[in-house]
Formats: sequence, structure tokens, C-alpha cells
Amino acid sequence: MQKGFTLIETLIYIALFAIVIGGGMVAAYEIIQATDANRNQIILQEEANFVFRKIDWALTGATAITVSPSTLVTTKSISGTPTNLTFALDSTSHSITLKRNSNSANALNSTNFLATNLSFTDIPASGGSPHGVTTKFTLITVQNGRAASQDFSTTKYLRQ
Repeated sequence: MQKGFTLIETLIYIALFAIVIGGGMVAAYEIIQATDANRNQIILQEEANFVFRKIDWALTGATAITVSPSTLVTTKSISGTPTNLTFALDSTSHSITLKRNSNSANALNSTNFLATNLSFTDIPASGGSPHGVTTKFTLITVQNGRAASQDFSTTKYLRQ
């Protein structure tokens, strides 16, 4: 009687080892893909938060507000000077822009993101509720080799 493994036992062990290693590689690949998708969602949220903070800044202390479906114009005092701040969508570069007075418009989102469907809705003051503005837009990115898109919306009520 000889001790050791037969050829069949060795082949079975190799096959089991290959299945375990293959399953581990598939699981690792799925984890990496999910991490990239989550990273895209986080980056989209950060971009949207930046745009919302700029709009919030423009509306805070505004003395006049003009809302159209695709443009928001606020007038506020910056360093003692009345300044018109205009938010709009640049359809060429697909970016949300901020324009001060008659200066050129500056993009608020980075070039890695496309902004679409920018809209503003005026909420008039009534029955003791303050005047407000609802902002909606969609951001799209193809970071980390994966496409991601998300709709964003917020409402800012103005203090009297």
C-alpha cells in the first residue's frame, strides 16, 4: 500500500481550488465596481451641494428676486454695492453658470459633470408663509468608467 494522492484526487483538489479562487476574484471585482458606483454618487452629491450653497448665498439677503423657468436673478449688496447675480444653464457646455452684473458667466459645476434640466420655481408669500424659490437640476457624470445621473431639488425660503 502506497501513501499519497492519486491523480484523480489531485485533479479534484485543483478544480476545487480554481472554483474558490474564481469565486473570490468575482466577488472582489463586484466590490470594486460597487465602490466606483458609490464614489460617483458621492461626487454627484458634492457637486450639487456646491451649486445649492451658491444659490443659497445669492438668495440670503437678496433685496430683489426675478424667477423664470430657466433663470434666477437676485440683487443683493456685496461690499456695499448692489450686484445682480444670474444663475442659468449654459446649453453649450452643459454647466450651471453664475454671472455677476454684466461680467462673463462662470461655471459652477466642474467639466467632468453635465448639468441638464435646470429650472426655478417661484413660491410667492401667502398666508404667513415666506417667499421661496425651488431649484431643480440633473447632474450626469462618467467618472471611474461608470455613468451616473441624479436629479436634485431644493427649496429656499427667504427671511423677511
